[in-house]
Amino acid sequence: MDAVAASRVEVETRTAAIRRLSQDCVAVACEPGSADGREMTDGQHREAAAKLSRVWERIGFEPFQDGVHILDCHLQRPQDLLAERQEEFHALCRAWWEPHRP
Repeated sequence: MDAVAASRVEVETRTAAIRRLSQDCVAVACEPGSADGREMTDGQHREAAAKLSRVWERIGFEPFQDGVHILDCHLQRPQDLLAERQEEFHALCRAWWEPHRP
């Protein structure tokens, strides 16, 4: 079984990588943790895990158990969600760029 660890990659890049690597992959699992090794209180960890959960669900991951989320790599829904998130990102870029053009 091959595994890819992408703990310190930005969400947009990580999502694109998952899509590219998933052709021969059945599922991707994510578990929240501290990417930079910081110690966190239980409350901080719960808050961070909840935020991560919302991000993961926006790109098609489903809650599994004990904070782990699973993405079925062969469903159309995650691909549609990725396209929506990419369009949102591009719209934000365009909105920022307009007032900053030379």
